[in-house]
Amino acid sequence: MDSKRLIAVMILCSGFSWASCRAERALWIELKEDGRSTSTIAITEGVARQLLEKSQVNVSFSEEGKEGLVTREMLRDVLSGERSSITVDDGHGEEARVYMKSLSSPGAKSGQGHLVLEVYKSGTQTFRIALPDVEIEQGDDKGDEFVKVSFGWKALLPFLAKSGGTVYINDVNEDTEVWIFAE
Repeated sequence: MDSKRLIAVMILCSGFSWASCRAERALWIELKEDGRSTSTIAITEGVARQLLEKSQVNVSFSEEGKEGLVTREMLRDVLSGERSSITVDDGHGEEARVYMKSLSSPGAKSGQGHLVLEVYKSGTQTFRIALPDVEIEQGDDKGDEFVKVSFGWKALLPFLAKSGGTVYINDVNEDTEVWIFAE
């Protein structure tokens, strides 16, 4: 990053708390059809590495039954730094580009352990939910002993919990952005 950009980022972040200006390296996947952008997916580096390490997680950005342009090998090559950017096209108007770039998450690192889902339609936030860890205490039949059960979002999204990162999805056709992040 050149010095002018660094100064601009510092000025922007000084207007907010540093915690709320969480820029992280991310793996970006841009999909185009007939030269027009259709969707963009950005996954912070830690989450992307976790996803690729788990062999049971299927990474596909194509419709079911259709061979995908983006492969695990492409994602690994860009994540490892072996290649800075990879662009492929299917010869029929579909194109994908994979590269690393910084991603600024809308969430603050509060340390509260919430999983947050935010949805924006035409630039306006339309939905937000923060899922805290849940602890349930239930008495047994006698009523004098309690059984404590803890259930947390970490059980649902271990790759996000472990890295504390962000997933961003922009669907250009629907003019919708979705953010999933640990707060």
